[in-house]
Amino acid sequence: MRSLDPQRRVAVLADGQEMPFDLFLGVPVHRVPAVVAESGMCVDGWIPVNPVTLETAYPDVFAVGDVTSVGTPKAGVFSERQASVVADQLIARHGQAGSASTYDGKGICYIEFGHDRVARVEVTFLSGQRPNGQFDEPSELLLADKAEFGTSRIRRWFDRDWTS
Repeated sequence: MRSLDPQRRVAVLADGQEMPFDLFLGVPVHRVPAVVAESGMCVDGWIPVNPVTLETAYPDVFAVGDVTSVGTPKAGVFSERQASVVADQLIARHGQAGSASTYDGKGICYIEFGHDRVARVEVTFLSGQRPNGQFDEPSELLLADKAEFGTSRIRRWFDRDWTS
């Protein structure tokens, strides 16, 4: 997209065509931060990593999340899983554990539909393969799963309860 014209309620696309809208929801173009781009580690705008270990071309240097070219969406649930793999890789390399886990490209996303109904998508993005996943229809049962998902992250990351 090139620009928005809110008075006329059109989005001007890159090729100059216009697309009318009633409500515009946009996501900015994603790119690595300047410090990463200027590091010399990027190829085509991203840090290339081994898709299984997340190691970069530099020995013992790993990258996770939004800066990598690993091929998963740029979402926290994927970064969290990648960070766990890197921790396992580092622990194993320093003789603190046997074998390290590898990145499996799995992620989960909850979608709220209102009226206490939540759906869930579980998806796997493996490098070189088509994404595959499962969609669980909206239900009240998944509302509790979503709440526990969020609460467990707050407890683990910030050492506090959701209500604190």
